[in-house]
This record gives sequence, structure tokens and C-alpha cells, in this order.
Amino acid sequence: MNTLITPVILAGGIGSRLWPLSRQAMPKQFLPLLNNENSLLQNTLNRVSGAEFSQPILVCNEQHRFIAKEQSSAANVFGLILEPTGKNTAPAIALAAHYAIQSGLKGPMLVMPADHHIKDFSPLTSQINDAVTLAEQGKLVTFSITPSMAHTGFGYIKQGSKISGSNCFEVAEFKEKPNLATAQKYLAEGGYSWNSGMFLFTPQAYLDELERFTPKIAHSVKMASHFSHDLGFTRPDSEPLEFCPSDSIDYAILERSNNVAVMPVALKWNDVGSFSALASLSTKDSYGNNKSENHTAQNSTNNFVISEHDHSIATLGVSDLAIIHTHDATLVADKNKLDGLPLLLKQLALSQSDKLNHHQVVYRPWGNYRTLVEGSGFKVKKITVNSDAKLSTQRHQHRAEHWVVVSGVADVRIDDQELTLTQDQSCYIAAKQLHSLANNQQVPLIVIEVQTGIILDENDIERFNDMYGRY
Repeated sequence: MNTLITPVILAGGIGSRLWPLSRQAMPKQFLPLLNNENSLLQNTLNRVSGAEFSQPILVCNEQHRFIAKEQSSAANVFGLILEPTGKNTAPAIALAAHYAIQSGLKGPMLVMPADHHIKDFSPLTSQINDAVTLAEQGKLVTFSITPSMAHTGFGYIKQGSKISGSNCFEVAEFKEKPNLATAQKYLAEGGYSWNSGMFLFTPQAYLDELERFTPKIAHSVKMASHFSHDLGFTRPDSEPLEFCPSDSIDYAILERSNNVAVMPVALKWNDVGSFSALASLSTKDSYGNNKSENHTAQNSTNNFVISEHDHSIATLGVSDLAIIHTHDATLVADKNKLDGLPLLLKQLALSQSDKLNHHQVVYRPWGNYRTLVEGSGFKVKKITVNSDAKLSTQRHQHRAEHWVVVSGVADVRIDDQELTLTQDQSCYIAAKQLHSLANNQQVPLIVIEVQTGIILDENDIERFNDMYGRY
């Protein structure tokens, strides 16, 4: 294969069915859900690092830009496109297509969600040449998963006639998620496969079909595709996207076009769309409980238990439960009734919406901070400043801060005073004092910040100088 394939990774989802692990501020694609150090996004980027692929294009939501940039730094991303607001997959792919064409990348794009688990990608890459050939002929190729069971949680694709000289088929029909009896019928008949959400096509072929079937989306995205660049991010014009309809590629194009081919692939694939899906990937003990060093079980069977930050959970005489513990929320559910989670979250949103949105770790261009504990009149944070990074010069009207260096070297300025602090040294910043914090070393700087005051809110930040352009 002479043509390099451009991976397009879509990382704009929220993953609400994995609450409280996944939050609006830290969705599932950025979490290490599969018992390793890498997030789902990082695993996806690693999947397309072979010689047949060019540098990837990553599309994510504006609010997740710093997480995405940090997690994709090792992948040498060609373009990190920021959506002002999520409009589903059809507009997101169109933005990537316009960016690719403007950058001279007219060959096939492999579009993939950032939040799927694929144990071994080689069954797809070993036969992708057939899909590339069809894509270069103007076809939209969708990859489907050869079913291993009668699953009711996925959409299905019915194969039509085989395309001569390839492992691909015409698409006879897209099927919605079936009931169990229908799914069993599909497996018995054969010729049906799961819709994976992965596609291959040239950017121009996709934009042509988008214009044909959803001209409003095509027009909005075309008007928005005057890209600007700052701090390593690629930004479309946000105003035209305000009026862009929201739709998936499946509904907008694939289910309506006669120019779609399907390639069934025998991948060990999971969309990690729910705790049931996550549980199916976990290692079990002899009693059917997922193995976790933080879980101690007695007379307990078939439970799925996750605990963040070394919090111990003990179960006694219970079965078929999902118990998910995080720093500020715990979900206890019957494993067989997890489909009701969206309704529960709507109820939670009425009284505790912050629990749906916020996450303990907040990412900034200079690093991140984690809120350790807070109460009336105080808040304690762990601040990690990356190498050669600096927080903005700022002041607060309503709070004082006390910084204690845990590791690294902190270069601090308080009004006209300059300090260099090392491990176990500290400083005090009174309310209304101008101050800044920088790490000019080659190792991360870790600081414990103790805030005191009547108002302890991120809105109480008045910036005067910021190397990242935030004011």
C-alpha cells in the first residue's frame, strides 16, 4: 500500500453511562479504565502508530483541550481540532475532512472513536488494503464486527452482495439495536455483523455525501472551516457551528447512501459503553467478582466493584451488584438494572448537578490540580506544574493561599518579592497580593495549596499576565 492512511480520532463523547467514573469534565475516553496506565484515548492512538498510518487528527471538545493535549503528546498529533460544542459525529468528521484537504491530505481517513477497546488491531490492518481500494474509488467503507453472541446493545449491519476481488460487501440494510429474539435470528441467518463506529473514506467523498444528504450540516461546517491555530490547538470558526444541526454519521449519511460498503472484521472489540461492557472485560475470581485489590468479599458472588484512590470496599452476602466508588460519589446498583442509570442521573441533576459535571482532577495548560479536601472557609489542593510551565500572574480578592513545596523547585513571585522554594519550604500569599508560580526545572513541581477565605471559587482569579493567553 503506497497511500498513507490518516487516522481521525473522535474524542468528543461524555460517557454518562459510566458515572460516577466518567464526568462531563473528565469523560471515559480520558480514563484508564482497563487496569493499565493508559487511557482509552491513548490506547486508540497507539493502535494507529504503524507504518501504514500518517500522523493522526484528533477532534475533541473545547473544554477537554488540555487533557487531550497532554494525553496525545506522545502521538505527535498532526492536528488537535477543538469543537466549541459537541454536534455529534457527522459535523466532527466534516471538520477533520476539511482540515485534511486544506493540509494536502487527500488520501483515505480512518475514523475511530477514542473510547473503544480492541485487544488486537491486526485483523483489521491486515485486510485494510481492500477498504483503501474502495475508498479511493469514492466508496464509504464501514467496518463491522463479526458477532460472537446475540447482543442487544449494538446496531447491526446486514451484508448484501460481495464486492468482487475484496473482503467487502455492499450494505443491504442498517438495523437498530434488536431485542434478544431478533438478535438470535440474525446470528442464525448469518450475514449480520455489529456496527463498530469505525469508517474509511477519502475526505472529499465524505464531504460530497454530506452535501448530498445533509446540506445544512455541510454548509455550516464549510463556513466554520477557517481554522486558526494557538498553543498547539486548531480552532474552527465557532459562530457558524452554533447553527449546525447535530447528527451522527449513521443517520446523516450511511443509512441513506447507496455508496456504502461494509468489511466484517473478527476483532475482539468492546465499545465500553456501560458498566456491563466494562465488567465483561474484567478478570474474575472463582466467585464471579471482578478482581480488585481494594475489594474484600465474603459469601459474595458476581459483583462488579471499582474503588478509586485506595478506598477499601468489603462485601458480605451480596450478589449481582455494581458498586462504583469515587472521591465524591458512590453508585450501588443491581447489575441487571443498570439500563436505568440515565433516568437516575436526571434525578440527580435536579439536586446535585455538580456531581455529574466536575471531577477531582482539573487540567490546565501548565499541569493539573486535585482537590484533596474542602469545607467551610478552607480548601486543600495538590498542584502539579509541568516542566518549564508557569501559572498566570494573578490575584484573588477573597482568599489567601499558603503554598508548601512537596517536590521540585518553585519559582514564586509575591508582589515585588521573588522566592525560590525547595522541598518542605513554604510561602504565604495574602488576599489581593499579586503572585505567580513557575517550574523552570526538567521535573514536575508538586505543591500543596491551602486556601482560606469566605469565597473559594475559581471565578475569583484576576489574571494580569498569562503565557497561555487566558484572561
